[in-house]
Amino acid sequence: MPFSCIRPALRQQLQGEGLTLQLDTDDFTCWEHAVASTLGDHRSDLLSPAQPFQARFRVGQSGPYSVLHMNGRGKVRLSREQRQHSVLWLPLRGMTQETINGEPWLAEPGTGLFFYPGDEMVGETSQELEGLSILIPENLLHHPRRDVRRLLSAGSHEQTILASARQLAAAAAGQPPGALHAVDQLTEALRAWTIWQEQPAQPERITLRRRRETVQQAREWMATRLQERFELVELSRALGVSPRQLQYNFLQELGRSPMAEAKRLRMQRLRTLLLDPSQHHRPIAELMAAAGLIASGVTSADYRHWCGESPRQTRFNCQRRDACLALDRAIGTPA
Repeated sequence: MPFSCIRPALRQQLQGEGLTLQLDTDDFTCWEHAVASTLGDHRSDLLSPAQPFQARFRVGQSGPYSVLHMNGRGKVRLSREQRQHSVLWLPLRGMTQETINGEPWLAEPGTGLFFYPGDEMVGETSQELEGLSILIPENLLHHPRRDVRRLLSAGSHEQTILASARQLAAAAAGQPPGALHAVDQLTEALRAWTIWQEQPAQPERITLRRRRETVQQAREWMATRLQERFELVELSRALGVSPRQLQYNFLQELGRSPMAEAKRLRMQRLRTLLLDPSQHHRPIAELMAAAGLIASGVTSADYRHWCGESPRQTRFNCQRRDACLALDRAIGTPA
């Protein structure tokens, strides 16, 4: 089963004529000018000048929402300030590391990240990146408390917003009959999110708490057995929950199946090993096996989809960073 946090059909739906091409360039300077025309003051740096750069933007509209579908190649750091509208960022392939008002966040496929008016942000992309930015009108999402949860990844409210946002983007691209229904769904999901964030903490319903706790226990069980081969039946038996109920709990809480989450945990484990200097002497195939993955081209492709770079690039970038830090320390050391 290929690893993907979004349905393959979505990528096909996003090719509809409702999203028009605004930029397609391999010139980083041209990309900077395009960003300046939309973001205003910003600072951007190309962190991988030796690698090919490519940027492709397609934009569209669905009701009051603007949709930007972005494909890019080239590791970029971008500093900017969010303007008057809120934005929901949905990575589809690759990751972005964002520091918002001094607080770090990691957005990966299957998650979403809110940016609110006045936010000061420094973001760094993976080598390859595809994602959706949805511009949200001011009257549809109020500026939250500073301690609000920005990353959408788990829970029914968050999964509803993520699913509704993807449906809206597909509707903007294809403009099918009933497309405005997607607008209503996202608007209602954002309204419910705002109310939930603003109301005082309420006792959690027993069913919701049990579902969340079951998913967390399952993730913990899997995390200690990543090198082992296990099936859904074995996992459900260990938790005392039927396979069907466990599937439902994971889809409602995380938006993916238990076995898809197991593969994601293995990918995380592989990335941790690739970034560990003490593991740099080991072949990548050996690290894949240590993470519970099959050493194959399919695994490399899955990793590249999730991480936005190949396993070899992750290791190389880590080694280069460590070498630069060592050189800086050597130069800064008094003779």
